[in-house]
Parts: sequence; structure tokens; C-alpha cells
Amino acid sequence: VAATLGTETGTYSTLKAAFDKINDGTHKGEITVILSGTTIETATAVLNDSLSSGADYTSVNIYPNASGISVTGNLSAPLIDLNGADNVTIDGRVNATGSSKDLTVSNTNNSTTNGTSTIRFINDACSNSVKYCNLKGSSLSFAIPDAGGLLYFSTGITAGNSNNTIDHNNITNAVNRPKYAILSCGTAGAVNSGNTISNNNIYDVLYLSGNSSCIYFYNYNSAWTISGNSFYETAFVPTGTHAYKVIEIEASTGDNITGNYIGGSSELCGGTWTKPGTYANTFFGILDNAQTYAGLTNIQGNTISHFNWTNMSSFFKSISVSNGNFNIGTVTGNIIGAATGLDAIQCTSYTNGETFYGIDIAWTSGTVDCQKNTIGSVTVGNFSSSLSTNFCGINNGAGGTITISNNLIGSGTTANSINTTSASIANTQNVWGILSSCSGTNLISGNTIANLKNAATGSGGQIIGITASSGANTITNNTIRDLTIANNKLSSDYLSSILGICNQSTTAAHTISGNTIYNLSNTHASFGGNVIGLYYQGSTTASTVSGNFIHSLSVSETSTSATIYGIKIYNGATTW
Repeated sequence: VAATLGTETGTYSTLKAAFDKINDGTHKGEITVILSGTTIETATAVLNDSLSSGADYTSVNIYPNASGISVTGNLSAPLIDLNGADNVTIDGRVNATGSSKDLTVSNTNNSTTNGTSTIRFINDACSNSVKYCNLKGSSLSFAIPDAGGLLYFSTGITAGNSNNTIDHNNITNAVNRPKYAILSCGTAGAVNSGNTISNNNIYDVLYLSGNSSCIYFYNYNSAWTISGNSFYETAFVPTGTHAYKVIEIEASTGDNITGNYIGGSSELCGGTWTKPGTYANTFFGILDNAQTYAGLTNIQGNTISHFNWTNMSSFFKSISVSNGNFNIGTVTGNIIGAATGLDAIQCTSYTNGETFYGIDIAWTSGTVDCQKNTIGSVTVGNFSSSLSTNFCGINNGAGGTITISNNLIGSGTTANSINTTSASIANTQNVWGILSSCSGTNLISGNTIANLKNAATGSGGQIIGITASSGANTITNNTIRDLTIANNKLSSDYLSSILGICNQSTTAAHTISGNTIYNLSNTHASFGGNVIGLYYQGSTTASTVSGNFIHSLSVSETSTSATIYGIKIYNGATTW
């Protein structure tokens, strides 16, 4: 230990011993802690806040002077506890220079004891940094809010545990996988705010024997930045029917979730994240349930790709938001799958009726702006040809003001970019580009929905470019093309099997104009139902349907009782 005030130097055998001498005021001022060898901590290394119980420092910088050094312990408690400590830097680079991750900090304990963690931030620990380290932990504490995690942002006093940075680390399991890799449970009046989690590799951390999250913000959080991280799995074999969530925001607002990579078996979505089909498991890439409308959360430029997820349960949701205000891809679009090629994401189910969602806008009375996103190169299927597996590019089930614009669902160049492969002989299988049941105000414009295929051959199911069943809808300037299906729906079903745009909202006024719809095709040899470019069912409130260009709708040459409609009007007061 080297200090600018007090006793200027000291040598200790553990990090705890060094911290104890900082806490009692032996070393003061600007303090440097140099790790010259591996330490085994038998008790928590607690660093208190300056001016508390004798401590008097302005900064503490910790780094190794050689590669391969570790700070380890097997503690059912924090290994390192920043107890109100500010301006502390744990830098894993040799002599704090370069870019190598030379320091390992590891707590091997897999206790369910509250607070078990590798590094804990508590009692207003602010402006600290952990960077270029190998961070490992196995905490199974799950008793929210007094739980634990590999990195645990705990309760505060007045300022919260705020403005801390976790950057350029490898974050993974120690001996067993933890329940949470990064957990934040703040305090009313002391919100954990302004923290940054950036440029980390977070891998092999999801707990295989229970529900688990890589990052989980439980309560009293705001204005976090989660950016540039890679989340991946090198070997992923769940031992039961559990739900897995990579980024889970239960209560926070004003966050920025940008430029992350979710998927694959190495950083930047390299390789493939493979889940075998032994158990049915639900998946969320980004789940943000803000629970507050006080701020705006940005979800920008994230890539979710390179999955082979066998036996999904209920659904696979790449991005899901609710109870807040969100910008999703308005500046830099998110990529789910890929814009070209096939099978960037593959989901296969054993059961009937499961659904893959690209972007899910769940209930919110706030404002959501969803633009410039790409959802393509997705194949979903079923192990039984009689069962169905559905696809939904963007689902809008909200109740606020929703904009869905300039998104690409499918591909501009790759045929069958979206492909539901099950024949679904005995069940209903659906493919929706945009599915909107929002009771609020919806602007759906400038989207391209192209090269979608539903392989269903039974009598049930549909493929629809854009469908809206509620709210006030403005559907303009979209391009919907190259949708194909092979089922044998009957003419008695007035909606039938394939539709470019379907409006069934009987409330408020609607505008459906300037859309281009073409190459809609049912290829079943004896298809007897309807192919519809634009279906309109509205209210008695005057609406406008005009300027749409619809062409090249087709059925098999052997179909003798099929009907093709450019526009089919069911009811409503409308100017055409």
C-alpha cells in the first residue's frame, strides 16, 4: 500500500488487511494498493467510506503488478464490500496499463445466504470503477430484495449506489452458476442511479436449475447504461422448465440499453447459443418492465442472434417492453436475427401453439417509438407435423401512443427469410409481420414486410403482413410483399389464409393509404379460400382508405374455388 498522507507505505498478506489499515486511518490521501501475489480471503474485505471511523482518503486505486494474480475466497458473504466507499478503482491490468485482463476476483461460495457476492456496492458506494478483471461468482441467494449476485448493487442511504462503472471485464461463474450475474436492489429515497455496465463479456452465468437473469434490476433504479456487452453461452443445458432472461428490468426508468450482443457461444454473437430440447424453457433477450412513466428508456443498436433454441415454452421474446416510455431503435435499429441469409435464429417446439416474438410491446399507457429495427433470418418449427409454432415480428398490445415505422421484417433479398416450417396439419399456425391490438393511437408507417413463409398445409392458420384489431390506426406507406402459405382454408372463412393489411378496429377513425402490397400467394393445390390484399372493417366514424397499390395476388392453377380480392370491405364509413 502506498499513500500520500499518514503512513505512506505498508505490506499486507490479504486485501482485507490492507483495507482494515485504510479504514483505521493508517494510510490516507491518495492511496494505491498493488497486488503482488494471489490472496485467499477468509473474511470479507470491507472498505468503508472516507471520514468514517478514521478513514480519510480521496481515492483508492487497486491493480496487480504481474499477470495471473487472484483475489479469491469461499465466503457466504461479499468477498469485497464497498461500504459507502467512493472513488475506488479495481483495475485488472498489470500496472493499470494495456488492455489485458490479468486479475481474477472470485468468490466460489454458492450459498443462498443473503448478500453472498463477489463485489457488493452498499450504503451509497459511488463513483467506483471495476475494469479489465476476470470476475467470478456462484451466489444462489434469491430472496429479493436482500439477495446477492456476482456483482450486487444493494441498498443505499441517501445517494444510492450510483455513478459506478463496470467495464471491459469477463464476468462468469466460479464453480457453480449464480442466480444473478448483476443484481440491483435499491432503496426508496436512495435510488441506484447513473451506473454503467459496458464492454463486458458476460457468459455461462445463467443458473441451469432455476429461473435466472444475467442482469436484474429489481427496484429503485434509474438512468443506467448497459452498452457494448456480449452475453453468450458456451454450454447451456437446463435441468428443468425454467425462464431465462438476459437483461431484466423490473423497475427502472431513463435507462440506455445500447449496442449489446445477445446470443452465440462467443463474444459479438460468434458461434451459436444452443439449447437442447430436454425441457421447455421461456426466453427473453431484453425484458424491460419499467413500472414508471417518469423518464424515457432507449433500446438502441442491440443484436440478438445466433440461437438454436429447442423446445421453447410459451414463447421466445427477443425484446419485450411494458409500463413505461420507450424508444426502440429510433436512432440505431436493433437487429434480431439478420437482414440476409437463413437460420440466424432457430426455435423448435415439441408442444402446440408456441410463439416467437421479435419485438413485444406489451401493456403501457405511455409512448413507444419503434423504428429502424430489423427482424429476419428466423426459422421456427415443430417436431410434430400436426402441431403449430407461430411467428410475430412486432406485437403491439399496448394502450398508449405507439409508433411502428421504418422497420424491416423479413428480408429485402432472401426468400423465406421468416419461415414457420411445420405443416401444422391439425392445428392453427399463424405468421404476423405486425400484430396490433393496441387500444390507443397507432402509427404504422414505412415498414417493409417481405419474404415471409407459413408452411402450414392444414385448414387453419394465416399469414398477414399488418393486422390491427383495436385503437385508432394510421397505416401508411408500408411495403408488404412475397408472403406465401400452402394451407387449405375454406371460403366460409371471410378472412381466409393470406392478407396484406387487415384492419378490424371498429373504434375511432383510421387512415390506410399509400401502401404497396404484392406477391401474396397460396400454393395449396386445392385451396378454396380467399387471398386478400387489403381487408377493411371499421366504425361509423369517417375514415380514409386511398392510394394503395395492390397487385400480383395468386393461387395455384389447380385451385378451382379460390377467390382473390384486391380490397375486401366488410363495414364502416370510409372514403375510398
